Amino acid sequence: MKKKKSLVLIITVLVLATLCFTGCGNNDKQTDSPEAGAKKFSGTTLNVLLPPWYEFSPAMLDDFTKETGIKVDLQIMDWDPCLDKIVTSNAAGVAPADVTVMNWDWVGKFGAAGWCEPLNNHFDDDFFEDITTRSLFKYKDQYIAIPIYNDFRVTYINKDYFKKAGIERMPTTPDELMQDAITIKEKGVCEYPLLVPFTATGATTTPWYLLTKAYGGELLSETNEPLFASKDSAGYKAMEFLIKGLKDYQVIDPASIGWKGTDVVDNFKAGQGAIDIAGWAGNVSLYTNPKESKIVDSVQVIKVPGQNGKSRTYGLQEGLSVPAKSKNKEAAVEFIRWLNTPENVEKLFIDKGIFPNHHSTIVKLANEGKLPGGQTMVEVLPTIESLFPQGVPEWNMEFETETFTTMNQMAKGAMTLDQGMNHLADTVKKLNQSKP
Repeated sequence: MKKKKSLVLIITVLVLATLCFTGCGNNDKQTDSPEAGAKKFSGTTLNVLLPPWYEFSPAMLDDFTKETGIKVDLQIMDWDPCLDKIVTSNAAGVAPADVTVMNWDWVGKFGAAGWCEPLNNHFDDDFFEDITTRSLFKYKDQYIAIPIYNDFRVTYINKDYFKKAGIERMPTTPDELMQDAITIKEKGVCEYPLLVPFTATGATTTPWYLLTKAYGGELLSETNEPLFASKDSAGYKAMEFLIKGLKDYQVIDPASIGWKGTDVVDNFKAGQGAIDIAGWAGNVSLYTNPKESKIVDSVQVIKVPGQNGKSRTYGLQEGLSVPAKSKNKEAAVEFIRWLNTPENVEKLFIDKGIFPNHHSTIVKLANEGKLPGGQTMVEVLPTIESLFPQGVPEWNMEFETETFTTMNQMAKGAMTLDQGMNHLADTVKKLNQSKP
């Protein structure tokens, strides 16, 4: 799971795409049995474009080739360049790959532009039944992606660092969490206990969005007006938490100005931090994997600390999509189908931290003790909310770009907290006025 230039680029190509492309190609519906596609497309080379957390092992891809005869050319790109390539290629009428990632908040724009193969044509209702977040990828009456990553956020703490600082009770509110971070720093246990990114990329927005929920509020009203400009708002308190953590309390590493989301993961599992406040749910498998992590015995997953002790979180689900211009749609469908077999869904969680979208797999992993922090995860599931209860604004991608650019500027000291928040509020108002 976008530089400043990407905002202009994305807006331009989306407008062009809406004018130029009005529909998605359709293919005959296939059966859902694994045998249906086996060897049928032998010799096909499938181009797959995904962000780093989907870097499947060569052995796993070899298994797919042995089973189907389809070869996979996997291209891994960081999130923002990956999005740029998907958008610009589709807008130019060229498939960026045969299989690409699809984020939950791209559905409206991609669906309207006709960039995606309707997957109802390839999978029946029984296939979708077990997938818990399927509705997020439905545009009108068609699924334009198959959910693969049930990416909701939890908080991870290094309990050894908390213990060394004399902290026995886990934080239940954001203010308690910040005080714990300050105590850990003051006791000399860890210089920069709180891990968050501040680079001008999409991952930077997540801690602010999450903390806005944690402080009991929403980013936008039901009519998409900004709710975060006033100092007593949840959104303002959330941003203040982050900026003061960096500038005033110095519990956030100054190097985070250049960190992406994956840098937070790498630092936390290396023991170079005490709190991953907006951690990916699937990372519990990485943080507890001795081949990946140095904190296997000290990591603990907790519910996101919330105002008055009420925990809230939100989901950032991802799926796999087949571009409408792909020349290998049937083979692409076979790859998606293969990844969604129960054994591969489980393997992706254990090996890569891809938290399952399949309800049956979640239950199975929890019952078999293969889901670390399973009880906490089960308690978190009912607290997962949509980031935008009123529906994703059409201009969300533009707002996100402006948000992480502004947060990066505030972190660098180029904008004050008040300047940044007022700028973002003005941005929302302008975006509202620009849309019919």
